[in-house]
Amino acid sequence: MRLFVAITLSPAFRQAVLETMEQLRAQCASGSFTRPENLHITLAFLGELPSPIPARQALEQVDFAPFPIMLEGTGHYGDLWWAGLRRSPQLLNLSEQVRRELDKQGISFDRKPFRPHITLARRTVLLSPGCASLQLEPVSMQVESIVLMKSQRVQGRLLYSPVFRREARQDSPSD
Repeated sequence: MRLFVAITLSPAFRQAVLETMEQLRAQCASGSFTRPENLHITLAFLGELPSPIPARQALEQVDFAPFPIMLEGTGHYGDLWWAGLRRSPQLLNLSEQVRRELDKQGISFDRKPFRPHITLARRTVLLSPGCASLQLEPVSMQVESIVLMKSQRVQGRLLYSPVFRREARQDSPSD
């Protein structure tokens, strides 16, 4: 079972990303664009595991309060284009905490440094050489949960489905 830990997007966040993706699509001769329902922010990529249970046990130990994130900037690594996020100490802390708990459970994961982004497209070929011109609306959302996701091919299409959701801590207001 191919697994990863992610933050799913709010409707407004997703819409802003989709608008930027359409700008990119208009400037490309070809490319493999992320399906709207698959847009997410990866906190940790686990790869193939025989069972989701140890990963779920690790995520049950993650403790975080809701916090805001904001879209900011776009870029690319070669032919892979992404939408970026404003620097967020809470997001970096959450990623570190997820990875620490995975380590405690002995779960291997991709240890590349965490670079928060949302993949727009892979294998792009621009109509004009050089850089695409993209605008990204600075929309924000509250991170209120993290999700253990399963990745599988269904009838030739990549499908991500939730296996387990860890909700943020909801602190009671003081009396």
